[in-house]
Amino acid sequence: MKGFRGFFRDLGLQRKLLLVSVFTTIAAMLVALLALASYDLLVARPRLVQDLAGRSDLLALNLDADLNFADSNGATRKLDALRSSPEIARACLFTADKRLFAFFNRNATGSGCNWPRELERPGHRFDGNLLSMLTPVRFEREVVGFLAIDYELASTFARLRQYGLVLGVVFLTLFSGGILYAAGMRRLVTQPLLALSGVADQVTREQRYDLRSPVSGQDEVGRLASAFNAMLATVAARDAALRRSQALLNNIVEKSSAVIYVKDLDGRYLMVNHSFRMILPHGAPEPLGSTDETLFSADVAHKMRQSDRAVLASGRASSHEETAPAMAGGARTYISEKFPLIDEFGQIWALGGVSTDITDRKRGELELEELINVRTRQIADTNRELADSLGTLQRAQDELVRSEKLAALGSLVAGVAHELNTPIGNSLLAVSTLLDQSTTFAGMVESGVKRSELNAYIADVNNGSQIVLRNLHRAVDLVASFKQVAVDRATSQCREFQLDELVSEILLVLMPTFKKSGVRVSHDIAPGILMASYPGPFGQVLINLVNNGLIHAFEGQENGEISITAEAGRDTVAITVRDNGVGIAPENMGKIYDPFFTTKLGRGGSGLGLNIVYNIVYGVLGGRIDVKSALGEGTSFILTLPVRV
Repeated sequence: MKGFRGFFRDLGLQRKLLLVSVFTTIAAMLVALLALASYDLLVARPRLVQDLAGRSDLLALNLDADLNFADSNGATRKLDALRSSPEIARACLFTADKRLFAFFNRNATGSGCNWPRELERPGHRFDGNLLSMLTPVRFEREVVGFLAIDYELASTFARLRQYGLVLGVVFLTLFSGGILYAAGMRRLVTQPLLALSGVADQVTREQRYDLRSPVSGQDEVGRLASAFNAMLATVAARDAALRRSQALLNNIVEKSSAVIYVKDLDGRYLMVNHSFRMILPHGAPEPLGSTDETLFSADVAHKMRQSDRAVLASGRASSHEETAPAMAGGARTYISEKFPLIDEFGQIWALGGVSTDITDRKRGELELEELINVRTRQIADTNRELADSLGTLQRAQDELVRSEKLAALGSLVAGVAHELNTPIGNSLLAVSTLLDQSTTFAGMVESGVKRSELNAYIADVNNGSQIVLRNLHRAVDLVASFKQVAVDRATSQCREFQLDELVSEILLVLMPTFKKSGVRVSHDIAPGILMASYPGPFGQVLINLVNNGLIHAFEGQENGEISITAEAGRDTVAITVRDNGVGIAPENMGKIYDPFFTTKLGRGGSGLGLNIVYNIVYGVLGGRIDVKSALGEGTSFILTLPVRV
């Protein structure tokens, strides 16, 4: 069977089609014959059994009385009526105890009736060309006998012979059609396929992708030829691209200054480039097929092979330094990138490597390291000098801060003097006036005083006393406020205070300053906001913010206004110092807290006011400060401070 399959597989396509047609015809005939035989066996026979069973049951109904009354002649006459059915060869009637009672035999003179032992119970069986059936005869549901009938099947085999004749004619017809079909297939299918096969064979042998198969039509074979031609065109284009890529790769590998190589799993070189050959010692053998042990010294070969095994064992690329001899003598240092090569099945089949000469770079690194050490020492010296300069600048900054504080203190003292001068001057004027009036009144007393003069003197003394009393109370209030602010700024102690009262005291101290500037300063803080913080540093922050607005916000403007508001939260209070001045330029927003940054340098600005505010808010008061500003719309500083520090 194996030889036949190989023989059939190697046959030409035309002969295969002819054999397939013949075998198909024969198989169809056999299937038809089998179907007809199966029809007789599976359909005709059950139908025949059913028909014979019906006739036997009908005949048994007519024989029950004869058996019951022992009328064998009547039973014989009824059995003789079966002569009209030529297929029935014999019929035997038995009593209930299996004795012959009557019979019918078409061909024999004797009875030939024996009890059918093969039918131990009523039923049927096929024996060659004979169908035997045993049917019980009942009288009022009691079995009184048995009827055995033999049915000849000669007509069935006659039909099968007729079927064979018909099948023979059909076979000849199918065979002729198969021959014609094979001939048509040869012309329409086989020849185009053979032409396509010839082109494919030539392409395979000669590697000529410019060949094309003839296209005979647009049927399946024609489309196959067109697809084959398109495939050849694609393969040709890919082959050309592959050749270009191969040439490009060869040029890159051969002309690269790096050492490129491929080794098999045993360490034999499969591919090397020109740079690899240049590092080989004089007299070294051909590298292809050689190992490191035959090309390099034992020590160098051992280190190379050890790193190769590590890469193959891990299955991952690895980079490390290697040392190899140079053609001109000496040794060169290489950074080698080694990596496993994986086949289409995921197995490592070789090792690839790219080694770059870094000898000059290593030498440069050593020189650079020495230069870095020199520069490091120079930088250390420079850092010490800078540290000294930074200390000097820090001391200068501290001096400027103290100067700023002294200037603020001078301004505060000047304001205090101005504020106290008014009530004290008024009191002095009132007292001197009263003294003059008392002297005049004393002279009048010596010469006699009229009641009207006495009343006028008493009224003047009363008015002067009221003036002196009011101005002295005013001076006392100012001194108390100044004292409280001064104590807070001097001690910087944490205590509880009412925010509105503290702001009022601070604004009272600043009143001389903003009165001279023409700017209106006010606050709108609800009573009852109790804070536990540092009133002195808070006062310094508020004074610096107001002074910053007076200096910078209202240049070229009149009727300026600075307002102070507060909004209490759960654990914090937001205090806003807002002005309606010129605003802060966007480019300066990120620098307003930098020390010494000012837009009024040399014109009253030191650049430390907002820096001091920032440090106090974040350092002492434990809060934060935000600023919002737009040119021409004013500036708002928002202090978010904890209620209790």
